[in-house]
Amino acid sequence: MPAPPFGTASAYTDSFPAPPPKQVTVTAETCFNLSVFRDIVRQYRRLDDQIITRLNRAQAELRDRSRTLPSSSARSGVANLDGAEGMCVRLWGEMMAGWAHRQTLLTFCTQTVQASVEGKRDASSPLPHWERGVKEEEVLADQLASEESVEAIIRKRTLDAFKSRCPFFLPSPSDTTGRAWWDLADRGLKGRGPEVS
Repeated sequence: MPAPPFGTASAYTDSFPAPPPKQVTVTAETCFNLSVFRDIVRQYRRLDDQIITRLNRAQAELRDRSRTLPSSSARSGVANLDGAEGMCVRLWGEMMAGWAHRQTLLTFCTQTVQASVEGKRDASSPLPHWERGVKEEEVLADQLASEESVEAIIRKRTLDAFKSRCPFFLPSPSDTTGRAWWDLADRGLKGRGPEVS
């Protein structure tokens, strides 16, 4: 059995790209089981939770690379700038993808639970005795709404950390998707950004 990576090599292996969360199929039942729902969201929030560590490791890797470059290119600083810019671009793409996945999950579950609540309020629909009560689902809908608020706070915090290490990075004006996510996170707003391709 090979030894696990240790030291600098180990740090670099978990810098880029982020390991994707395990694939799950989300159904309406996932939305009604709050512990399963939160476990899925927690997997998708891993990148945001580790943003500072990942930025530190990526910058350390860039410093190490610049030390091993030939002296003429290291003095010009061009290779180092491209590396830092590339790091910021890659990490920004990962952040947007994670935000989009989580927001898709939150939107799906919020709409599913809200539709169920509205359906049960309808007096014409007979309720089987085993179905959840309206009050229980209203509480669940409130908890999902609070998850939307938490999501906005996490996006804002992640973007602030990102901007501290990539102070000159801004999505290009032609990147409407990136700009929309940037503005949403920068303002700390709840809501859904555009789909990330």
